[in-house]
Amino acid sequence: MKLSFFSKYVIFSVILFLIILIVGSISFLFSMQQIIRDNKVSELTKLLEIEKIKLETSVNKEISIVLKMAGSYLIQNYFENPTNPVLKKLALDEIKSYRRALAAGATIFWVNDVDKLFYSDDKPPYKVDITDTVNYWYLMTLNETEDYNFNINYNPNLNVTNIWINAPVFNKSRKPIGMLGSGIDLSAFVKSVYMAYSSEARLYFFNSLGEITGAKNIELVASKKNINEEFRDINEDIFAKANSLKSGETQTFSIPNGQATIISIPLLNWYAVAALDYSINDFKIPITAFFFVVILVIAFILIITCIFVFRLIKSLQLATVSIEEQNKIIMAGIRYANKIQRNLLPPDRVLTERFSDYSVIWEPRDVVGGDIYWVKHFEKGSVLCVCDCTGHGTPGALLTMLVASALESAVDPSNCDDTVDIIWRIDESIKGVFNVNDLEIKDGCDLAVLFIANDGSVRLSSGHISIFICDGKQVQRIKGQKIFVGEGNLKDKNDIETIHIPFDPENKFYIASDGLFDQPGGEYLVPFGYKRFEKLILESHAKKHSEISAKIWVDFEGYRGAEPRVDDFELITFKPYGGRL
Repeated sequence: MKLSFFSKYVIFSVILFLIILIVGSISFLFSMQQIIRDNKVSELTKLLEIEKIKLETSVNKEISIVLKMAGSYLIQNYFENPTNPVLKKLALDEIKSYRRALAAGATIFWVNDVDKLFYSDDKPPYKVDITDTVNYWYLMTLNETEDYNFNINYNPNLNVTNIWINAPVFNKSRKPIGMLGSGIDLSAFVKSVYMAYSSEARLYFFNSLGEITGAKNIELVASKKNINEEFRDINEDIFAKANSLKSGETQTFSIPNGQATIISIPLLNWYAVAALDYSINDFKIPITAFFFVVILVIAFILIITCIFVFRLIKSLQLATVSIEEQNKIIMAGIRYANKIQRNLLPPDRVLTERFSDYSVIWEPRDVVGGDIYWVKHFEKGSVLCVCDCTGHGTPGALLTMLVASALESAVDPSNCDDTVDIIWRIDESIKGVFNVNDLEIKDGCDLAVLFIANDGSVRLSSGHISIFICDGKQVQRIKGQKIFVGEGNLKDKNDIETIHIPFDPENKFYIASDGLFDQPGGEYLVPFGYKRFEKLILESHAKKHSEISAKIWVDFEGYRGAEPRVDDFELITFKPYGGRL
């Protein structure tokens, strides 16, 4: 039988390994594809971001220098007086100093509005014909530009793309008196991107019209080929995706057998797109070897586990059998203890003798509990004691047996009507058993002692347990004193109070342990409480005690709901005879 179970476990282990192998391989392939894609896209996006920042930084630097030149007092004076040789020399020296701050290969140009001569570095000047539409940039800069503007053009003869930064020069009255600017070769930037990037990805730059402005194949730039035509094989509208991007935003999307990324370059109103295809070579990385090593390790672990599991199962089976046997013995003992505890409770005939109506609910939270009630009849009347011992379960049950024994010795015909003496004797008895003066033991019980006289009157004393009396019109709650019997703090017999209740044929008495009142439940998990209990017994006063108790129990269980019981449940209700015995 044991060997058969182990054989099943071995078969299970083999099947488990095959599942791990198959599922792991599939997951590995998909994960690797995702990792490769993410790494490539991340690498490309990072590269584009860096190059974009480099370009924008370079252009912004040039813009800053151009604006400083446009605001130069010397240059402004020269533009107003271009024929003044002193002012011209000072202005040209200033321009030379700014040229040193510009990027290598950058060009500085200027035009004053007096002679309209176009100067560019050290080249011979020429006059700008403002009536020629080719020179639209001059009037646009003077009359429509507040700070600066720029335009980008491609020189097919030199295969060069330039960006021109144009800034108007104003006099003190904010009247435009000319313009100056700088030209930057963007082709160098594009080339540097391709030189730095060694991947197999296809990388392109294009403008807001969809025209390719940068590519490895320079012919695409020269012919101004549309980016969608170059990417017609992926069935994606690259230009539309680019136009949907926000300023500086990046978008990644899937293409057949690969991934593509688009990034916007808002400063130039350009975009960059890169497409990357998957390749079998992408899997030739250390993580692939690591995956196969992991599979071999798992196989080895399963083999070793089979050996250990066989030994463990064998030992657990022996331990389980032993635990089950011990549990049977323990539960049999507890069930027998429940039988003994129930036999300590008064039989129904004892209650019927002196009470015209009564009911009892005694429900331990566990098999045995710490609540108990005790009744004994004497010539003068009857003594009823309701006790709630410390704890519940087995410890509480042991205390109930101690209290029951103490009651038998503490109550006799001479003091049966003296509830104070009864509580005093029980307290002394418990303290004597526990030696509370020598040991740190604070166990004991809440105790209510009632003497029901033959004429129906009731004399009572109580420690912590409340007695409820209902006449059908109102409920009177007699709170128990703050006395914990057996704890060792009761020093004087006179500290115990006695309350006398005259006979009233309408009176019904109710005594319950805190397992009823302290039980949390309801929507907000608050205790059942005293007010809810008082309302129940007042509304049910006309009913028999058995019906009232049943109603209380049903409401208690409904209020508790799914919450576990917190303590033992004990409820004693009775109506005494009056003047019959």
